[in-house]
Amino acid sequence: MKTRVSTAIFATLAFAAAVSAQAVAVVKDGLQIARHRPCNLFTPDAEVAFAYSLKNMPAGEYKITAAMTDAFGAKISEEVSTLAHDGSINPKTLALRNPGRGYYELAVTVASADAAASQNISFGVMEKPGLSGAEFLAQDRRFGLKWWGGVADKEETLEMLEWLGLQWTRTAQNDTLVNTNENLAIVLKIERFPRELYDEAKYGPMAEWEAKFGRGAWTLKTIPKEAEYKAYLAEFLRAFPKSQNVFEIWNEAWDKMNAEDFSVICKMVREVVSKERPDAKLGPNLLGDMSEYGYDYKVWKAGGMDGMDIVHLHPYGTSENRAFLREYRDWISKLCGRPIEIYITEYGAHSTPEGPAKQSEVAQSQRVIRQSLALYAEDMKALIPHWAGQSENNPTYHEDWFGFIRKNQQPKPVLLALANCARLIDGGEYLGDLWFGPRIGAMAFRKDGRNVLALYASGANAVVPLAVGGELFSVVDMFGREERHVVESNEGFALRLDDNIVYITDLPDSFFANATKELRADRFPKPERPPRITRVAPRPARPIVFDGEVVEWDGAKELYMHNPKVNGDDASGSIFLAWDEDYLYVAVKMRDNELLNTRPRARLYQHDSVELFVSTEPRNANPGYGPNDYQFFLCPASGEGVPIVGWVADREKGEVLDVPGSKFAFKKIPHGWSGEVAIPWSALGGFKAGKGAKLALETRVNDADTSHERWKIDPVDVGFIRVEDPSAWSLLLLD
Repeated sequence: MKTRVSTAIFATLAFAAAVSAQAVAVVKDGLQIARHRPCNLFTPDAEVAFAYSLKNMPAGEYKITAAMTDAFGAKISEEVSTLAHDGSINPKTLALRNPGRGYYELAVTVASADAAASQNISFGVMEKPGLSGAEFLAQDRRFGLKWWGGVADKEETLEMLEWLGLQWTRTAQNDTLVNTNENLAIVLKIERFPRELYDEAKYGPMAEWEAKFGRGAWTLKTIPKEAEYKAYLAEFLRAFPKSQNVFEIWNEAWDKMNAEDFSVICKMVREVVSKERPDAKLGPNLLGDMSEYGYDYKVWKAGGMDGMDIVHLHPYGTSENRAFLREYRDWISKLCGRPIEIYITEYGAHSTPEGPAKQSEVAQSQRVIRQSLALYAEDMKALIPHWAGQSENNPTYHEDWFGFIRKNQQPKPVLLALANCARLIDGGEYLGDLWFGPRIGAMAFRKDGRNVLALYASGANAVVPLAVGGELFSVVDMFGREERHVVESNEGFALRLDDNIVYITDLPDSFFANATKELRADRFPKPERPPRITRVAPRPARPIVFDGEVVEWDGAKELYMHNPKVNGDDASGSIFLAWDEDYLYVAVKMRDNELLNTRPRARLYQHDSVELFVSTEPRNANPGYGPNDYQFFLCPASGEGVPIVGWVADREKGEVLDVPGSKFAFKKIPHGWSGEVAIPWSALGGFKAGKGAKLALETRVNDADTSHERWKIDPVDVGFIRVEDPSAWSLLLLD
């Protein structure tokens, strides 16, 4: 499959050909194409036209070549025109044939006998629903987009959401421009509070608290003064538009505060919202786990779900797991004793161009649309992907590439893919799935009396025969390009499928007679859970001298740490394990071209560090951290200017305390760093170490340089560890 890279090559070759054909001066930024608001979007019945100007280009006769490709890199057209340029920078118009619905990239070159310049842009063509906020909600539409993410032009971005009918969005209390937009359907995130509401009597001086947990983190990680916070929130709600009536409590609190503290905040918010907005839909942002050791259960047990009628989730990788979505809704509803609706306020995928997380823009589109189809079929009440803009700061860091528009406000393929999916099914009814064999998604919908079948082959290629005959139907690609077909009654139709979603529209009702809402386990069969590895750790062969030199570790259990997507010279090495009656011993020897950790304790994992996960309650079920599950940090450097060996006393808040009685030493070595650590068994609940005793244990190395964000390095014998699931950690047998 071709990707955006092939399009860039095409544009470069076209420009190189224009330049090489004549001895000309290449003028950087000589061609300037203005953006067509909003975000280079056009309707199928409109002329595609861009204003442009020639800056610092000499007068003369110019040949203008506009080469258009689609999202897959296929050439759509090449239009050639001429321009008698008078040397001014007065705007001119580049008018093009409208290619019809879809995502497109345009490579424009201008060349004369004396000078040449080029520019590449992207644009999209899609219908404009033109719905007010009230009409959008009345039609029970679900699709939207989280508006922020470093967008360059906020007003234009909001206009884009309305333009495409992606009108659900998520916003914060201070987003006045968004909150007062009556054409958007808003999930308001109730989060943060003013500085004067920080409870110093409970948490101590703010300066000391920030030194531990980060500047400004108190507004997310502490419980505000109750009376003052309630008055503050009530005043805000009285001024908040009455047309917006869905509220979310906090953002990913499981990464900020423990479940009991979060439940206190939930109760405060519920009391105020119930009084000021008795008809509101209100609920917390929860993790989406179902273990009695999990965050959601703890929030419910502490009363955080009392009086709530909805939950907000950020499923990301589990968005396509429809069985999970059903199970979770049933679980939380049964727990609460009433139906609980689910709003999806983050999901999606990225298009990181380089590094271990590299993923193409087409692959981003595939993942977002598969997720959207599954979430819609499972009756999630709002689908709000993360997020509109992208910073594009670091080409290896996935968080910088979740956008639906580029930093220059031009569309990415995923924007048109989402708008096309919404055009076809939003406001419609999920009919059920059809069966065409394993790994083939086939989801049927009906909207405005029109049947739509969404098809794809997950991770494979397949040919699907469709029993159609005599019907006029359309095949629509992921981005909206459409082909009409009519098949004779005795012929049938074969459709080639891959990871790209295609839609078949206008098939008769009879085609969907066997559609079912039952989920087949063999449609997307999951690989069997691999058996847990049992590693054997010996006693030290000789006494360990804590000097950072890993030389006394003969015979210790060695775990090779490597990520196949990361250069081993930068981040790979070994971790060694041993034990005696007093200590669990850990040694580290890592290749690393830059030793870096300037983070505070709450964020040690973001830079060079080792995370050690230990459970003294090895089990095969009930994931989530229980009272016998521990996390440690072994850090050769830190923002405190010294190494740290710490245990995570509060995982949600990020409180890391020194391990009492530990012994350790770290040092810089050629091409990396090394360290030796002894953790007393008293730090593991007084675990009784002895021959034949068993633990669950995993470890992860984090590597960051000034040139790249955090990379995760896991033991090669497991491949990738699930740090949130102690029931999946490898076993460690003491020998």
